[in-house]
Amino acid sequence: MPHCIVEYSKDLPTTFDIEQVLLSLFEVLKDSAEFEEASIKLRAIAYPDLLSGLDEHSFVHVRLHILSGRSTAQKRALTEAMVEHLSPQLNMVKSLSAEVVDIQRESYSKRVI
Repeated sequence: MPHCIVEYSKDLPTTFDIEQVLLSLFEVLKDSAEFEEASIKLRAIAYPDLLSGLDEHSFVHVRLHILSGRSTAQKRALTEAMVEHLSPQLNMVKSLSAEVVDIQRESYSKRVI
């Protein structure tokens, strides 16, 4: 834990580098001291089809799934750090957002080989 999923519109300019975004987020999560480095997992999903009320549809949305138990202030600090850290490299993106999703410890299952 955590699982960090970056969703983004596939129509972003060629200057958009998802690998660099993932590396940047890894550093933010590592530097937060909330997680062990070896437990941080990141992945990305490109959306080719989307519809928005905005004229320009480009977006990057970061969804951070973590085990329940952290305070609202801790979660807010994580989302603010992610958006603040990504903003300079994603100035071509119309909408940049982040959220923290709690995973209930009582119902979470995992198997590692």
